[in-house]
Amino acid sequence: MNTLHTPTPPSPTLPTQPAVPLTLQWKRQPLPPLQAVQVLDFRAGDIALLEVEQGRVWVTCDGLLEDYFLEAGQRLSFAGPVRLRVSAEGHQPARLSWATHRALSGATCPPAPTAAFQPKAPAPTQGAVPRGAISAA
Repeated sequence: MNTLHTPTPPSPTLPTQPAVPLTLQWKRQPLPPLQAVQVLDFRAGDIALLEVEQGRVWVTCDGLLEDYFLEAGQRLSFAGPVRLRVSAEGHQPARLSWATHRALSGATCPPAPTAAFQPKAPAPTQGAVPRGAISAA
């Protein structure tokens, strides 16, 4: 019996590029307890990265109903243009690190420069991830 065997061609693959680490300039924002809410503005085309170094931080984005509560070691990212309002949650001081970068394909974000960075699981938030948020980790 003659059988014709045609090998299956390999699936096409897209060329892969290694992840490009970003060089970010992190800024530290102390958030004393019971102080006024502070405003952070980010331009169109920018990615805003927030990471809590100490305490618990409340974050809200103008135009959205959701609020976010982040613990030390947690990170949240937003695509600009966006205006964020941040403050320490409760009666303890907090410290927030934030940086911006232009949106780049294939870029990876390094952690904020903290003395003892230990990532934690994301804090529960109210509602869905905002349309401006690109990640919560």
